[in-house]
Amino acid sequence: MRRSTERETALEERCCTYTVEHGGLALKLRPIVGRGFPDRTILFADGHVWFAEFKRPDGSGEVAAQQKAWGRLLRERGYGVYFIDRDADFHVAWDKERAKANA
Repeated sequence: MRRSTERETALEERCCTYTVEHGGLALKLRPIVGRGFPDRTILFADGHVWFAEFKRPDGSGEVAAQQKAWGRLLRERGYGVYFIDRDADFHVAWDKERAKANA
């Protein structure tokens, strides 16, 4: 369910809590060069890594050109990159990445 008054930080916090509760890490990394790096680097306990960029749950958040460029660069190297504006989107991404990690 989308909550029009909810901020993207609340969504991000819930997803980070879920990650930690399930044995992972949700790191907030900021590269020295450039802008638009995904909000969170998700690490599973088995070493699998993927990236999450959080957007406003009301659907009004736009993906900036720099964010698209980082997404493309990371995907070209085999990483999963997801733009998430709902809890359900995070759980879909989680399940896809868990399946890749277990393959």
